[in-house]
Amino acid sequence: MNPPRKINVLMVSNYPSDTGYAWWLMEHFWVTMAELFDQNGGKAYLAYPAITSLSKRIASAPIKTIELTIPWHSKDQASLVKDFIRKNNITAIYFTDQPYFNAQYAVLRSSGVKQIIIHDHTPGDRPPINGIKGMVKAARNAIPLLTADNVLCVSELMRQRNISNVRIPAHKCITVQNGIIPVDCSAINVAPLKKSLNVKPNCTLVITTGRAHPYKRFDFIIKCAEVLTKRAPELDVVFLLVGDGPAMSELHEMVRLRNLEASVRLLGFRSDVRELLCVSDIALHAALGEGFSLSIIEYMSAGLPVLVPDIPSVCQAINHDKTGIIYPKDDPVKVAAHIQALVTNPERILTMGKTAKEQANSIYSLEQCTNNFVSAIENILPSKA
Repeated sequence: MNPPRKINVLMVSNYPSDTGYAWWLMEHFWVTMAELFDQNGGKAYLAYPAITSLSKRIASAPIKTIELTIPWHSKDQASLVKDFIRKNNITAIYFTDQPYFNAQYAVLRSSGVKQIIIHDHTPGDRPPINGIKGMVKAARNAIPLLTADNVLCVSELMRQRNISNVRIPAHKCITVQNGIIPVDCSAINVAPLKKSLNVKPNCTLVITTGRAHPYKRFDFIIKCAEVLTKRAPELDVVFLLVGDGPAMSELHEMVRLRNLEASVRLLGFRSDVRELLCVSDIALHAALGEGFSLSIIEYMSAGLPVLVPDIPSVCQAINHDKTGIIYPKDDPVKVAAHIQALVTNPERILTMGKTAKEQANSIYSLEQCTNNFVSAIENILPSKA
């Protein structure tokens, strides 16, 4: 990257610095961005709405952290942002999941910002907007002062969503495919970890990871477990739901009322998620929408066949019957049938898991993701000194 030395960047967090579910990949992008600017004499600032403690990754990076609320909600907050931009020669702003069109962008530009970048991780599937409504939206989105200069999209599907639904000009949308660090199961001692979960050594583990939020549909997975236990009571299958969140109390009650304590384990927050993937056999994902799910790629990288709903944004990484199974999104009976078929055919689990691992580690690596991100930033910023 060879941007002019005078370019300084302001990166903006959507959550306080000590938020428990803070996304490691977002921190990776912030650190990568900061290192690029540091190498070329520029400065990188990271704005949190509130700062208490910082992660080790952020604390050790060439990043100056500050408290600022962007977008702002009052005149005082707006004044603080404008003063900061002017005093620190901020010429580029890097947002996460902010709208493409925002009247506040004109204020940022009047304060000295020349480049506004949005990294879009927002989940969900949205239909194309055509006709008069589409024309109006496209015309509005062509106003330079009120719109972002570039939008980084986490997959090609999400790029097409931004073009056809949000009506962002195609030349402004850049795909930076999400990626992960490969899951290494070679050093995992399976037996003691299974013992700690209080499951039998030869049982089949079906795992789900994520935030226990209604959007992630842990309740649907519990329904699938209930159907399977009634459909094939002879099978020893245990469902592991890993993650904490606002739905936990309702989920515990749901398990209790259905007498599923033996087949469903609500593990809450775990720091050993990757180890749990390595002792599991099948992954089940039920979210109503994704941007591009890192959890699904981690399942694949751990060598697990992945069951996903037939929702485009959720199933985009899965090849049906090769790396996993795409099921009707509201049909727990079909899910139970698919799991039963897999459990009774261990060779199919191994074959699909092997293919999933190969695809995840070759197509969706963090290294490739980082290279794409760096290339995008290099192409975006130099001409905007």
